Amino acid sequence: MNRNAFTLIEVLVSVAILAVVATGLFQIAINSKNNFTFLANKAQFDRLASIPVTHNDPKYHRTEKSLYDFLRDDYMIKEDKVIRFLKQKKIAYEQENYTTFAPFSEEDTTKQTEDSEQNQNSDNLLEQGIDLTLQFDKITISDKHHSTYVYKVQLQ
Repeated sequence: MNRNAFTLIEVLVSVAILAVVATGLFQIAINSKNNFTFLANKAQFDRLASIPVTHNDPKYHRTEKSLYDFLRDDYMIKEDKVIRFLKQKKIAYEQENYTTFAPFSEEDTTKQTEDSEQNQNSDNLLEQGIDLTLQFDKITISDKHHSTYVYKVQLQ
């Protein structure tokens, strides 16, 4: 028997395999587009969230404000399109005291550590009257679809 052509079964199997591969590639393309869109939206939200972070004020704690509310006292915005855009972007702002760290306080020097040189340096700083306290605040910013948080460090 001399075969110069494919049988119908071979052609149908190869078409089915190509259809499965094409479907998989199509799903990958759709997921890549969705991931790109998600990341682009997240990046835009993070850029907009930087406004309340840089202009933070405890009076905004647990409130929902527009981005314009954060900027209107510091900047004179004259363009109507920008004002409308900022007023449309409503965000929830929450600031809370996360932790306080005092590395050279009396309480920390009573703890035994393996490094005696570090203890000696801490004792010297206490004798000099240096009081160093770091306060960490957690600022959470969210809108209907996204949420992000940052930590603010204050030296007291």
